[in-house]
Amino acid sequence: MQELKFLFVTLVTTGAGSYFLIGIIDYKEEMISGLREIKEISEYGIYTFDGFSRYFKDVVNTYLNSVYYSIAVMSTLGDSKIVLEGGFARVIVAIQVVMTVSLTVFKIGEFYREQSSKEAKKSEARILDSVSNISKSGPLPSKQGLWSRVKMKLTRGFR
Repeated sequence: MQELKFLFVTLVTTGAGSYFLIGIIDYKEEMISGLREIKEISEYGIYTFDGFSRYFKDVVNTYLNSVYYSIAVMSTLGDSKIVLEGGFARVIVAIQVVMTVSLTVFKIGEFYREQSSKEAKKSEARILDSVSNISKSGPLPSKQGLWSRVKMKLTRGFR
């Protein structure tokens, strides 16, 4: 399960990085609309502290939107506020969805296969232990009566 968590985190960050890159370079929002928080650079007054802090805040918000969208794609196949309009962005979403489903199916299937294998080995060990305990006590003579066989079993003990 640790591998699955690592792979999901890797897939989220890779997808978020891809969406963020598209959000940064796609200033007209032709490929993905609703993701970008960054305005035209001339609107910030980037050379002032206030302008730079607003620009930095918008870049961080664009990245957080990208992370959110990546998680939304992996869990629910998207969000209605963020709309894909370009073919390249759709390819990224399709790759992310296919990888998410594949990881989920194969890794969780592998986990449960290992768990059932462990349980089967434990059951086999219990059965073999029970069989070996039966053979240690030895067979009871069948010609004796019921009460003498019960008495013999009680004196030998149940193993």
